[in-house]
Amino acid sequence: MQLLLIKTNATHANPEYALLGKKQAEDRFTPSDWTKVRSLAKGRKVVLLLPNSEVVLTTVNIPSKNKKQLHQAIPYALEDTLADDIENLHFAIHQQTTLGDSHVAIINRDRLDFFIDLLREKSIPVHFVLPQLLAQPFQNKGWSILQQATDLNGNQPVTVRLGDFNGFTCDKNLLSLFLTEQLEKISPEVISSNIESNELPEDLQSLTIVKADPAIVQYQSIENALPLNLLTGFVSHKKESNFNWKAWRPPIILASLVAATGLGVVGWQNNQLQQEQDQLKQSIEKIFASTFPSSRVVDAPQQMSSKLAQLKKTSVEIIDSPLPLISNIAPLLKSYKDLTLKEIRYQENSLTMVMQSPNLTRIEAFKKEAATKSKLKVSVKSSTTTANKVETILTIAPLDAASIKENTTEVPS
Repeated sequence: MQLLLIKTNATHANPEYALLGKKQAEDRFTPSDWTKVRSLAKGRKVVLLLPNSEVVLTTVNIPSKNKKQLHQAIPYALEDTLADDIENLHFAIHQQTTLGDSHVAIINRDRLDFFIDLLREKSIPVHFVLPQLLAQPFQNKGWSILQQATDLNGNQPVTVRLGDFNGFTCDKNLLSLFLTEQLEKISPEVISSNIESNELPEDLQSLTIVKADPAIVQYQSIENALPLNLLTGFVSHKKESNFNWKAWRPPIILASLVAATGLGVVGWQNNQLQQEQDQLKQSIEKIFASTFPSSRVVDAPQQMSSKLAQLKKTSVEIIDSPLPLISNIAPLLKSYKDLTLKEIRYQENSLTMVMQSPNLTRIEAFKKEAATKSKLKVSVKSSTTTANKVETILTIAPLDAASIKENTTEVPS
């Protein structure tokens, strides 16, 4: 297999490339331009090498031979160790069946999209994507420790390759700390490094140390890492639906609940109003039946008005009867659907009504309209306010002539 290795670190930076194959076991990275690199891609498999800071390498051991289950379980097994949400990350997984270990390369999905698009814009196909660390040459049963160029912050990064799929990057001053844990697991037979032996951790200085060149890449070292290809199983966000159902799931559920609640509230309110009307009707029918026990109740308010008219014809005045007051107040009560009649009593030419209202403003409006339209005097005997309602005891009596004139002048026409 003929390979074209492309190493890039920034959007507009010129790439470096190397050519490898079974007949070209080693090459040196050469700075070039995209035109040259594009001309070399024909007939070769392209390996894109990403900055090490873009990729996390790790190893997990999950006892499962089912590849699908393994790929589903690994992201959640690593979730607590990752800074980003697993939904934003892509996991490339290679399982070593002999040891049961799964080697994992993790990258932000948008960043992988970015680098793929970079080569697509240059008309260069991509077949493999790896971190630059896994292109670092190393010997069997050995480690590769290479010091890289000092970065803009003055740090001295060191890249350490521990095997075909393992490695890490750290500052040179922390190298001893990071290698201590690795040395407890296994001790390498040889170290490939461009660092002077006396600058390496003391535990390594007694080992065989071979000089290495960071610009050199070897076919065998890169070929061994290709199974951990970051393109494996990757689906670009751009090929997926642009609508993020997961992000909108809570608002959609909330909207559904609000809609359902709203319908429930409307139904509940309609039911409450119907109950209040039925209660008022029953109260009027009860008073009508007690006043006219010989009459059959059909439409109590209408029957009361009719009886009142007949009584007026046959009598000079109605003495101590609730009928005129009830007849006058009933239409007004029907128009105030947010007022609930809880109790009604009659004594000495006045009605006492216990009512519930949403607020005192509605009671005041009811009082004023009773005076101007129904010619009734409404007084508040007591009022109790709770969290969402006001319970009021009202006294309703006929207005005298002076009061009628006074209330009529207070309300503009």
